[in-house]
Amino acid sequence: MALALIVAFASSAFADEVFFTSGQTLKGLVVEEHVDRLVVSTVDGEQVIWRHDVDQVFFDDPERNYLYLGNEALAAGDFQAALTLYQKAIHMNPAWDDARDALRRLDDRQRRTAGAAERPERVLQDVWGLTLAATESYPVLSAVAPDSAAAQAGLQAGDALVAAWGESLGYRSLAQVAQRVAGPAGTEVKITFQRDVTVLAGAVANAPWPGFGVTMAPEGLTVSEVGVLGAAAGLQVGDLVVALDGRPTRYLPLGQARTAIAKTKTAGLRFQIHRYLLILRPTGSS
Repeated sequence: MALALIVAFASSAFADEVFFTSGQTLKGLVVEEHVDRLVVSTVDGEQVIWRHDVDQVFFDDPERNYLYLGNEALAAGDFQAALTLYQKAIHMNPAWDDARDALRRLDDRQRRTAGAAERPERVLQDVWGLTLAATESYPVLSAVAPDSAAAQAGLQAGDALVAAWGESLGYRSLAQVAQRVAGPAGTEVKITFQRDVTVLAGAVANAPWPGFGVTMAPEGLTVSEVGVLGAAAGLQVGDLVVALDGRPTRYLPLGQARTAIAKTKTAGLRFQIHRYLLILRPTGSS
């Protein structure tokens, strides 16, 4: 991602472009999309753009334009238009997980519309066994009942819910979040969550440091292998590392990340990771 940003800003030909209702434009890379805002990385740093100020967004990748327009259609309730646009995105990039998730999100939305759960927050608490708490960004699981469906799926108290089928759950009301997580029993939902993980050098006697490996994947800094210490801390291969000791990794080169990890053996290392789960909605969730 860091290399991509450098290349993008080296030439204005490689950049997304935001067109505002005021007539102004902004070039950069759209790095986050939420219900009420976009985060755009520019040569002057990250900028938060409010959606109500945006007329249109054009992405450097053509398939991403189709995905964006499909998301706009889905938000407007135009399921057929969303389906057509998502299919075009997949046709251009058949291996793109974001577009495939969007198709599942469309199907999920249609199922939820046909059989909407009443009081989804209560469903999450009574059927899933989890309680949500609002924050300034992503909702946090304030409690997860032991042996509940949520606990069995791998969720823990303190986890933050980041996305459902790739759609951001940030900056939404708890009712909106619960509506997207709860749904017809027996259907799947893909939940991306954020977790704080601490790797300690002395957690396992004589275990080599750091006990895990990282690489730079298209999504960002990613756990590529897990040894004794990493497993003891709860890391898994494929975890997306979004922060190291409180430092965001979005623009952190791989070499610097590995150097930072190597230097933290004495004090241990605090991770913030994103991980996804495919969860079968439990009986009684609709």
